[in-house]
Amino acid sequence: MRKPILVGYEPNTLDRAPVRFGAEAARFTGAPLIVACVVHGDRAEGEPDEDLAAAAGAALHDVRTALDADGIPVQCREIAAVSAPRALHDTAAAEDAALLVVGSRHDGPLGRVLPGTTVERLLHGSPCPIAVVPAGWETRGGPRCIGVAYVDTEEGREALHAAHALARRAGATLRVLTVVKPTFAMYSETEPQEAVYPAKTIEQVEGEHRVRAEQALRAALAELGPDVSAETEAFVDDDPADTLVHVSEHLDLLVCGSRGYGPVRAVLLGGVSRRVAVGAHCPVIVLPRGVRAPLEALVEEAGAPAAP
Repeated sequence: MRKPILVGYEPNTLDRAPVRFGAEAARFTGAPLIVACVVHGDRAEGEPDEDLAAAAGAALHDVRTALDADGIPVQCREIAAVSAPRALHDTAAAEDAALLVVGSRHDGPLGRVLPGTTVERLLHGSPCPIAVVPAGWETRGGPRCIGVAYVDTEEGREALHAAHALARRAGATLRVLTVVKPTFAMYSETEPQEAVYPAKTIEQVEGEHRVRAEQALRAALAELGPDVSAETEAFVDDDPADTLVHVSEHLDLLVCGSRGYGPVRAVLLGGVSRRVAVGAHCPVIVLPRGVRAPLEALVEEAGAPAAP
């Protein structure tokens, strides 16, 4: 059995952005699709989250009708619980989901991710890769440019492998991005080492670091093979998250790793990945820590690349 894509849909928001993204991912990967709505459960188990809907039958019927018209098979589920994050977490674990898709809070600005309680809590403990979709997001007919935020760590390398696998499956261009933060040590490099050599400007030093970072990107990318059209780009910026959010305007999807410490097999956001997830202009997939090939279950069993 293929591992499914699980979409958490909040019927109260009337924003189908996560459903649209889940359907697009199911279309180009061939993975089964499950759309789940969490509704008010038994109060004996606790006080329900205040944003839970009383029922979701009509909303799920509309979702099924729309996806059936697009030829996308879907299972629709109404889950009674007192906590949407807990219900989606448990369902993702029980289904051994390949990807959990959630949307931003409905009162956030269109085109930007603004996590509410459900998203915020899932971003700190999802048992599988999690995709956060900006409010009002619309499909462009499949991902054509997939970005990955790369750092030379185990988590960064897994993010690169995962994004490479997605780009190969989708027939998309892969854009590998890294951001070098300026340091005080860079300023020491502006001093001449010998009297015969002139001092460097800080711009020259930053340029040298950018070149070395791009060389490292190309070396890491070369290990993955030439079967994906890829670009590399290094930036020097004291705010890596701001740079990645800006670049996300030109991406269809951005892949990030979790922070490099904490429990394995859980999504754990560091400062940069959290700000990227909440500020990006495109859907962002954050990978769980310590899981090898976290997205291969979604793409490698699907056979030949899907048609655009």
